[in-house]
Amino acid sequence: MKVVVIGIGNILMRDDGFGVRVVEELRKMNLPATIYELGTLGIQILNYIEGYDLCIIVDVVKSGGKPGDLYVFDLDEVDFKTKNPVSLHDIGFIEALRFCGFNYKLPKIKFVGVEPEVIEFGIGLSKPVENAIPKAIKVVKQIVEEAMMNTPAPEK
Repeated sequence: MKVVVIGIGNILMRDDGFGVRVVEELRKMNLPATIYELGTLGIQILNYIEGYDLCIIVDVVKSGGKPGDLYVFDLDEVDFKTKNPVSLHDIGFIEALRFCGFNYKLPKIKFVGVEPEVIEFGIGLSKPVENAIPKAIKVVKQIVEEAMMNTPAPEK
């Protein structure tokens, strides 16, 4: 099982830097996954997920919860007719991923996101979002570990 973890966000926009901060911490660990920090790359992320079985995207998610609330969902679970969590890196990003699934072989895509408190120019995460980093790391590690445990043994 090939797994990639991608942190997206802008560290110059306060809580928007959450994904970047999480992957910075994940890089210090010995995870059996490729880890990228891709800033605000957008749909070009497709170039980084090709050839993987599972992609975990870490980002801020605006869903109307309390700042610091953590969300975990699959790309297939996002329903634009209801109020589901949506990445702040625009709804077009998620729609484009879905559309590209018709033209490209996409991996399974999971999102790990946090409800932001402050998205404005500045440095540093708000306290609730900063406090969500350890939980997000734990969730990402758990997803990776479960994926590795559920990988069938190679055929002989």
